[in-house]
Amino acid sequence: MAILETLTSSGLGVAILLIVTLFVGGAGVGVTWIILQQRRYKQFLCEIWQQDGFGQFTIKHDDAGIFVDSQTKNKRLFLKKHNVGLEPDNVPYLITDKGRKKVYLLQTGLKNFRYIKPVITENMITFTVGEEDVNWAINSYERQKKLFAQSWLIQYMPFILLAFVSIIILIMFIQLFKQLPMIKDIVLEMKEVVQGLAQAKSGTTVI
Repeated sequence: MAILETLTSSGLGVAILLIVTLFVGGAGVGVTWIILQQRRYKQFLCEIWQQDGFGQFTIKHDDAGIFVDSQTKNKRLFLKKHNVGLEPDNVPYLITDKGRKKVYLLQTGLKNFRYIKPVITENMITFTVGEEDVNWAINSYERQKKLFAQSWLIQYMPFILLAFVSIIILIMFIQLFKQLPMIKDIVLEMKEVVQGLAQAKSGTTVI
């Protein structure tokens, strides 16, 4: 029992405290990062119009925000669900009754959008189209930059993991070396216990 209490109060306790601290800290950083990522898309409410092969229009909604992409370092109006960046200059928007900025878009391709102002009459829907659509070229360029950034990350990821594991192993060895005197005492106590049990089993009386 004394040996167990000694272990718990020393090396094992330090290891558990270190693991719990790393876990709680990592979880806190992760939750904070997720919240900040979600808030970036709350600047605009997008109403996206799309025409199918039969000429019928469907309306979708998405959240968007203007910020600098961490990988491409480009400032764009990013759509959250569609994962696409549009030209951020002179974004035409209306203010909703809830105070949010609402942007109207016409989707003409998988990653192709145009700013519009829909005008609904009794028998038809017409669109006032904004600037010339250059989003396809923009997104092709950004996909290449992201691919390069991902390749760089994949290339250096083994070295990053190796450095992280090395730091953890170094910390474990430091803690182990600090507990060497205690481990020596524990080994001696266990040796005496084993010898006592062996002598008792053989019937030898220890004086």
